[in-house]
This record gives sequence, C-alpha cells and structure tokens, in this order.
Amino acid sequence: MSEEKKNHFIYKKIFPDAKSILNRKEKKIDEIFKDAIFVLDTNSLLAPFNTGKENIEEIRKVYKKLIEEKRLYIPEHVLREFARNRSSKISNLYTNIDNMLSTIPSIKPFEYPILGELDAYKELKENRDLIIDNIKKYKDSLTSIKSGITNWNWSDPVTSMYKNTFTEDIIFTTKLSEEDLIKEYEERLNNDIPPGNKDKSKENNAIGDFVIWKSILELGEEKKSDIIFISNDEKNDWLLKGNKKSISTKFELVDEFYRCSDSNHFISMTFTDFLETQGLEIEIFSDFDKIFGNALKSEQNSTLNSLKELNKVISDFLIMNNDDPNEVIFIEENIEFQFSIFKESYRDEYFGTDKWNYYFDYFFLFSEWLPDIISLNNEIIYQEHRHKRDTRTEQIKLLALCKEFVKKYDEFSIII
Repeated sequence: MSEEKKNHFIYKKIFPDAKSILNRKEKKIDEIFKDAIFVLDTNSLLAPFNTGKENIEEIRKVYKKLIEEKRLYIPEHVLREFARNRSSKISNLYTNIDNMLSTIPSIKPFEYPILGELDAYKELKENRDLIIDNIKKYKDSLTSIKSGITNWNWSDPVTSMYKNTFTEDIIFTTKLSEEDLIKEYEERLNNDIPPGNKDKSKENNAIGDFVIWKSILELGEEKKSDIIFISNDEKNDWLLKGNKKSISTKFELVDEFYRCSDSNHFISMTFTDFLETQGLEIEIFSDFDKIFGNALKSEQNSTLNSLKELNKVISDFLIMNNDDPNEVIFIEENIEFQFSIFKESYRDEYFGTDKWNYYFDYFFLFSEWLPDIISLNNEIIYQEHRHKRDTRTEQIKLLALCKEFVKKYDEFSIII
C-alpha cells in the first residue's frame, strides 16, 4: 500500500476521546428501558405488514402511549424509506395471492355410466359437484381479496394506523445540509466508521443509515436521553457479531452517542424484542407466505430455485472470466435478493423433514460462502467506481470462492 493511502491514525478518528472509553457510567438494561426514547427504523415500520389486524391495533396502543409520554420518534429518512418499500410489501402480497389462484388444482372428471347403479358412484358424483362448487367460492373469495388490495392505494391497515397515530412532532431529522452529510459520510467511509460503511457499494441510498444515525445523534444531544433504536437490521455496521450471531450494539456507535449526548446510552434491539418489553407477544412473520401458509408458495421450491439461480449467475461469471490480469472482474448481476430468499426459506422448507440431514451440510456451506462472495464483489465494484486502490486480492478470493460454490452445488444437484 502506498504511503499516501495508509491511515496511520484511523483508531483516533474512530475513538477521538480515549478517556470516554473507560470513563463511562454503565446502566443496566432495565434502567435504560425505564426512561429511554425509542426510535423506529424502516424495517420496524414495515414489520406490521406481516401480522394481523388485531396485532396492528395492539401495536397502535403501544405507540400511542409512548407518543403521549414523548418517548417515540421517527427519523424523516425512515419515513421516506418506508414510503419507498411499502409498495414492495403490498406487491408481494398481491403476487402471492395471484399465485395461489393459479395453483389451485382442478377436479378431473370421472364419468363411467356403467357404474351408475352403484350407490358409491352416485355419492362420488355428488361429492365432486360439492368440491367444484366450494373451489369456485374459494377462488371468488381470493379474487375479491385481490380487488380489495388494488383499492388500498394509501389506505392499507398499517399505513392507516400510522396516519391516525403518528404526529408531526415525533418526526425529526438532522440539521446538516446534503452537502455536509455527503462530505462527512465520505470521510467516515475512508476511516471505516459505522454505520453505513457496509452499504458503500449501493447505487441508491447508500448514505441512508448514516443520515438516520446523524439524526439520532442530534436527537440524543437535544434530549440528553438514552435512546433505543428499534431495528431488525443485523448488518455488521450496526451490531457486533460472533459466529454469525448478533452479540451487542457496535461499540463505535455506543461510544459516539455517549460523547454526543452528554454521557447517555445507545442500544439497538429487534422489533419483536421491543414489543415484548411493552408486554406484547406478537408473531411477526418474515414474509407473507408464512401468514397464509405453504399454499401461497408457488409449485416450485423457493430454496432450490434460489440456489439454482445463484449457481447460474456464478457459473456464468466464471465462464466469462478470461483470466486477463489487467481486467477488473466482478459479478454484474445482483445476487443479494436470491441469497435473501435462500437464507429465509431453507430452514422453513426443510427443517424437520427427512431431507434435512442430507441437505444441511450443503445449506450451511452455501450460507457461509454467499455473504463472503457478495461482500468481496461489492468491495470490488465500489473500489472500481472510486478508483481508490487495486482489488486484485479480492478478485482472486472471489474467483476461488465462486469455484468452490459451483463445485459444491454440482455435488448437491446430484442428491436433490
């Protein structure tokens, strides 16, 4: 690495006040919950789309109480992300119901007049007519539900609850201009300071987490209060991980908030855990498929389909690589979506089944390799875009991992 690209004092930039690292008055979690301000992340606003009407009402009561106590706030940027992603939630629901309609089986005719004198044959025809009639009613109901969704516009149950519960005074934002935000974000990227440093390869809204974080810091500075961030985001720029599991809030964030808020505390917790602290035990499904059951899934297996698509993209990448040492290579197609499908589906579809013991070792390896493939690929794209440094080391690692993936998938394809 050239001298000008070395960052000799990166730790000083991450932890500018060394004394604050040790001079900290710790609080127990129960003490923090007592008076802390709760700040909602985008995924928490979207989560109620995956539950029922009664649960939405219970969540509304919790929000109303906290708003009255002046203990619930929402960053402006979170609302903008909610508006952007809400459409996808409703689209997925509509798609699942539409898929369900198209996969309802038909009853095949059974016409053998010679059997007409048998009572069992007469009973069979009566039952068949009854089933056909019920299937028609079932399809009519699903069609009516689809029509109801198309008429939601901006009045779906979740958005309507927010419109009738949230008040303008709980919506806040950073005072920094867009130019100042970009400048500070770029500086933090150079020093690998979270959050947002893991989103740098995104084409759109890469700065989103940082804008939310700056808003939280300013809220903490203004209110001089502990803040609990309600988020299901488990990226490494928000949470400390161990063996792929979340351990605690990233210490860099805890320290920065402590310095900015006059010695107050910041922690992040999931939406489900937040509801439990408010006395609600509500099941929040990870997607609409689980609300309606496996019948909403297409005839094809989500896990195997996503792996098949991932293997195709990675295989095509390897084929297109011509081993030119001067060419920067990376996977051009976005594989994060397919990976998310695989990650969210394989346990639901196979855990407890006869195939689990045969498939698990493969699923485990795929779930270990794919995040590394995505991370390496994003880093190569990011550096290529910014022309900051050579990425040949990452490219070599990416190629090796992709070859391992394809090799292991070929083994896996034999047993499925």
